[in-house]
Amino acid sequence: MKKQWKRLLVAALISSSVFAATWFWYASTDSHVVRHNNEKPLAYVGKVVEDIQRRPASRLLWQLVNSGEPLYNGEAIRTSEHGEVRIQFVESDRYLDLEPESLIVIKKSEGEIALDLMEGSLFVNANTETQGAGSLGLVLNSAQGKVDLTQASASLTKGRDNKVDVQVLSGKASIKSEGGASKDLTSATSIKIISPSLAKPLAMDADSPSPVPFEWQGFPANTQVFLSVGTTRKQMKEFASASSEQKQIKAALPFGRHYWKLVAKNSSGEIVAETPIYKTELIARYAPTVVFPTADAEIPAAQEPFDLEFKWQKGDDTRQMSLEIWNDSTLKSKLLVKSFKHEDSFTVPRLKAGTYYWRMSSYYVDSDKPILGDVQKFTIKPAEKVQPFEPILVKFTMPETQSTQYFVENPQLGLSWAADKGDNVALWRVKFHSEDEDPALAQVLEVTDTKVSTPVSKPGRYIASIEAIDNEGKILGTTLSNPLTVAPLPLLSAPDFVPAEGLLQAKMDGRTQLEWTAIPGAKEYLLVIRKEGKELKRSKYPTTNTALKNLLPGEYELEIFAVDTHGRESSPSPSRKLLVPDKSNLRAPTLKKIKVN
Repeated sequence: MKKQWKRLLVAALISSSVFAATWFWYASTDSHVVRHNNEKPLAYVGKVVEDIQRRPASRLLWQLVNSGEPLYNGEAIRTSEHGEVRIQFVESDRYLDLEPESLIVIKKSEGEIALDLMEGSLFVNANTETQGAGSLGLVLNSAQGKVDLTQASASLTKGRDNKVDVQVLSGKASIKSEGGASKDLTSATSIKIISPSLAKPLAMDADSPSPVPFEWQGFPANTQVFLSVGTTRKQMKEFASASSEQKQIKAALPFGRHYWKLVAKNSSGEIVAETPIYKTELIARYAPTVVFPTADAEIPAAQEPFDLEFKWQKGDDTRQMSLEIWNDSTLKSKLLVKSFKHEDSFTVPRLKAGTYYWRMSSYYVDSDKPILGDVQKFTIKPAEKVQPFEPILVKFTMPETQSTQYFVENPQLGLSWAADKGDNVALWRVKFHSEDEDPALAQVLEVTDTKVSTPVSKPGRYIASIEAIDNEGKILGTTLSNPLTVAPLPLLSAPDFVPAEGLLQAKMDGRTQLEWTAIPGAKEYLLVIRKEGKELKRSKYPTTNTALKNLLPGEYELEIFAVDTHGRESSPSPSRKLLVPDKSNLRAPTLKKIKVN
């Protein structure tokens, strides 16, 4: 009996020491992640779409990453099925866009930043004019050699054969083999794409979008060109075509990201030439949002002439705004034209009583063509003839972290807002439409509360705005249009057994102590045990460990799932083998003395 107690005591001590060592390892590596006092980041996380995960160089666990976070040497970034992320390199305007279902590792070596594309696709824009003199070089490690991308914009895709396809879109790139030979890289196709730009997004007026022109040179004569378009590389379908005489296709595409290629076919329908797959992003641009004066406003003038203050809200990436005022309905007699960079208001002096027409326009950083706002009118009258009116400022109150709103079963859009003066507001007019819809066809809701949750027809990107309405139906104020993404709530990532590799083995007495990694957001974990492909047991545990017993000798397969608060199971972890030995360290009892009466 004493020997049995000794065995139990030794087992307890060993278990405790293993747990303590595991905890110490986790805590030490975790502190290493957040301790970068003497290390400068290589890049920062820019725009994030859906859930993006990172894995620091010293960790085995994947962590969620958010916009603005720094990235350090040796860190890995991966995207989900619909996830995207922009990685902005320090000390320059260079960046890379990691596409869905991709994995990349960023490393730093002497004088350069090295990218290891493990799977998926990415776009690199390194051909910029604002690189500092001390900027690091940018290279890609591949099976064919080291690709220098320091002065290039390129699209890169990792294929099934472990080779990286490099499409140089602009600038210069070269590849150096292991033997030291260097070779310049050019586009693999002789077909030249004239439009759209392969290196820049295409911006359009959100209120009057134009068809996207696809123009080319170099296809064989007497062939018909087809345009294939899709939201992912795997979902591309034929969208439009041109005759053999045409060298352009105009396609009405919704705002958002599109993958596309051009395919030339002969009269028999056989493919004779095609371009690589390109990515083009269509961006909606908006004029400044008018705060005051509102449409058809009657403005009381205490004295004449009257000094009137115009107010507006500028949009993101706006480099310049302009204010235009006319004093006739034909817009031939222009009273004022003035440009602004950062201002959100301007006072026009000495306006006489009468009706005026005005509009605000925006110039964006990537375009010289202005986005024209709607022409609106207002009337200045003596104060005794006008009911007093004071505009209010309306702003959305959803946190920035809710730019993507997730749903489990039915897609919904949730909005909340506030105003600086709400006493005269009778109701709120909510307008929203999907990014690929005509704003004139926006859905309209009228509510009395400062929040609303409404179902939408499908996941996607939506544009919303709020108007404050008084008892007479006048608009007292409006918000700046706010883009929001409605997306399915991603499943949790799968846990991993600890240790991460090797055969799991039960003790000689048949007991097995199992442990797995914790997954943020998991309510519980599901353990499935199989033997020879047949499921034997399915158990749920609220913690990240359990002890198995009473398993017969043999080899088992284990899988672990994370279960979220909605009861949804993650994908399974990689199957692990568990060996239960057929020998025991327990000795059979022996008879020391036989007594016969």
